[in-house]
Amino acid sequence: MSRAALDTMLQALDAAYRTDRYQGLLGNLSDVRDDEWDTRPANHSADVFGTVPELSIADIVRHVAAAKLMYANHAFGDASLDWPSTAPPSADRAEIMSWLDAAHTAFVDTVAALDNDAELDVERPIHTGRLLPTKHLLTIIINHDLYHSGEINRQRALIRGASGWDRP
Repeated sequence: MSRAALDTMLQALDAAYRTDRYQGLLGNLSDVRDDEWDTRPANHSADVFGTVPELSIADIVRHVAAAKLMYANHAFGDASLDWPSTAPPSADRAEIMSWLDAAHTAFVDTVAALDNDAELDVERPIHTGRLLPTKHLLTIIINHDLYHSGEINRQRALIRGASGWDRP
């Protein structure tokens, strides 16, 4: 049986994470300065519930890595992880980035080990207890990377005082 669709999903996973330098996660992290890494934008406004987002770029990266670990562990592993057990090894930027890369590699390697396109229709558990077809799980991870890539881009723009589409 073919692996064409599975290989396409693997390419999309890699693009959302690494190879698309404009929309991909690593592309948007590449020019984050050290002074921006753990900064929370000062000029942001409250959401509809009155809470002010307090996430730094570092927080977003920690979340993305933890999600990759959680989804892989529940869908392809023993489902032993929970959110607190996915904490990064330290607060050091280099270590968090290494941890993110290891989480992505582990997720992709697990998917790459699937036999063929029929695996994309196999329902697998996620951390919420629901079952999802593998293709939907992979789409979630692709979209998750792209969503947070844009969020990182926006955080960086707010920290730098950009308005509109301008990049300082």
